[in-house]
Amino acid sequence: FFSLADRDKPAGLDVARRLRRLGFELAATDGTAASLQAAGIPVATTVAKIGEEHDGRVDATGLIAAGGVVMVINTPRGRGARADGAYIRKAATIEGIPVITTMSAALAAVLGMADSRAYPMEVRCLQELHDPRLQLDGAS
Repeated sequence: FFSLADRDKPAGLDVARRLRRLGFELAATDGTAASLQAAGIPVATTVAKIGEEHDGRVDATGLIAAGGVVMVINTPRGRGARADGAYIRKAATIEGIPVITTMSAALAAVLGMADSRAYPMEVRCLQELHDPRLQLDGAS
């Protein structure tokens, strides 16, 4: 779910494109959705302003509470955005959904997701990584 301040919308395009390449569908507030769609990035769900329902669309907190969101990227700016952002972040926190509030953190998270898919982690014990015949104290 994206809800970006105007200053963050250009950087949000790169993050959104990367999320789409990873197979995620995007949800966004009206203004952010318009910015993404103008750049050719599809938005599956647009949400109404907090507390309002338009044309049957739920607001961001309703979408989050319904289980339709796995990550929130919210960069608030200004009075209205801060108020909506607080509700969005609170709803995500209640549902145990990660919340990212800066574009640098959003990019880092998306790069990490892509990297973890390209190079899956595996658990290995230290003994597998080091020759057990070597001694730490330097003695032979």
